[in-house]
Amino acid sequence: MVVELAGVFLTSWSWNLLGLSFAMSGYIAYTAASEGMDPPSPWFLRIALLMYETAAPQTLLVSAVVRYAIWPRVLAGTGDTKDLRHPRTLLWHNANSAIALLEAAFLGGLPVLMSHVAIAPMFGIAYILFSWVMAPYWRPDCGPQFIYFFMDTTLGKGNAIAIMILLMVLMVFYGLFAIASTLLAGSGILAHAFFVFALCALVFRFND
Repeated sequence: MVVELAGVFLTSWSWNLLGLSFAMSGYIAYTAASEGMDPPSPWFLRIALLMYETAAPQTLLVSAVVRYAIWPRVLAGTGDTKDLRHPRTLLWHNANSAIALLEAAFLGGLPVLMSHVAIAPMFGIAYILFSWVMAPYWRPDCGPQFIYFFMDTTLGKGNAIAIMILLMVLMVFYGLFAIASTLLAGSGILAHAFFVFALCALVFRFND
């Protein structure tokens, strides 16, 4: 493993952002249910919504990248997927998506607005810049080390193609959440359950 600090992975960034989003939403609900408490400022409400709109599609992107890019690459290389199949790793890569989908379908039902679509790739761009800036510092004696193989700038146009594919996939997931915000509002519990099950089946992976 090139990087040993778990906090540098996109998985950790998306988990932390999702957790912060839920913490802010929980505080909003608490103030609404508590007598005598002033409601949060409009800016707090806006930031809480933007946090969720950013985090929700990122969780699906993380799960999809593991299923369709990282796992096949490991199988094609060493073939040893023991680390990917570890219960804690499976939880990292799958539970975040499940939580975001359950929030959209069964819990708070926070909306994802197409007018805010630019916020999701901005988070991704920040992570890419972070990985590029930090690459020379992980192991200075070994040269630049990239957190994910598809972010390796020595790949030439392959790096640009990978980033464009990631962007398109992220936009698709954002669009799915935005569409669900509208369609699920007037549908029954079976439609909500199908939405969660279908997307989980699309991005989850548990074994070879």
